Amino acid sequence: MPAVSIVVPVYKVEKYLRRCVETLMRQTLHDIEIILVDDGSPDNCPELCDQLAAEDSRVHVVHKENGGLSSARNAGLCIATGKYVGFVDSDDDVELDMYEKLVQKAEQYAADFVMCDYRRILSDGATSLVTKSLSGGFYEKKDIRDRIFPVLIMGENVDYGPLLSVWHCLYNREFLQNNKIVFAEDVKWSEDNLFSAYVGYHARRFYYIKGEALYHYYQNADSITTSYRAGAWEIYCRMNEYLREYFLEKKDFDFSRQIQLHILYYACNVVGMECKNAANLLDAVTRTKKVLHTPVFVDAMRNFELPSVSAKLRLQLFMMKNRMAWPLAIVLWR
Repeated sequence: MPAVSIVVPVYKVEKYLRRCVETLMRQTLHDIEIILVDDGSPDNCPELCDQLAAEDSRVHVVHKENGGLSSARNAGLCIATGKYVGFVDSDDDVELDMYEKLVQKAEQYAADFVMCDYRRILSDGATSLVTKSLSGGFYEKKDIRDRIFPVLIMGENVDYGPLLSVWHCLYNREFLQNNKIVFAEDVKWSEDNLFSAYVGYHARRFYYIKGEALYHYYQNADSITTSYRAGAWEIYCRMNEYLREYFLEKKDFDFSRQIQLHILYYACNVVGMECKNAANLLDAVTRTKKVLHTPVFVDAMRNFELPSVSAKLRLQLFMMKNRMAWPLAIVLWR
């Protein structure tokens, strides 16, 4: 059994893939397996995956029909044999000692998962360390409940996204299996929000390596995080429904406000993107109304107290809560 299985979903990333995989092949922790999941990529990625496997016996390749990122991660998770499992996006790369450091903390503290910080790298080469609003160190179950549960799904500042992402974490594979934690395959974007929320809720022991950017996240110009995504709002609403079904019934903590903040965060993002991609102001208003009149959003905003944020953002949230599509579109269009 290898110490770590590293799952790398692959789709239309031929100019980045070798850079990514070579940082995994060169890990100071040699006892790893690298699982490349070719998710029906239409370029030269399938051949490149096979070539990389021929170069290193620790590289295994799965070729499958296109099913999306969640499907690809699940396919890799299904065949993983390591004590621990990690996920790396194929257009990113990592520090050469990342998995040695993560495993060391996981073993030392018998942690269900370990998280490190990451470095965001923009297309112009600018970089920044991304850290979390948590103290570094070890968390037992009481600490997780007291300090992570209050921001597990979404914090009060909706300028920022959810707390956890899968690609800068390491998970005990048996922990995932025992709690039946997998990726929701009908959630095509931000799918790791659900996975991470389930992990955070069930974890008994967690370690955060703060201040070390062991993962390198490349925000490319053609990245799905920076490009327009038709149908994104429907996906985010489905994700919010999953959160409601899973967390609203919990008796040990009240997650209801976080679920409201979650849909508000994604509504802000989608309305902004829809307005920027609208053909004209009337089109922007129509797109904005579609979001603001969605039943899940209307229900979430009922009896909802706006968070304490900047005056500019608070005005935008006020208009969203009260479904003021025209003034909101005028502010955001173009």
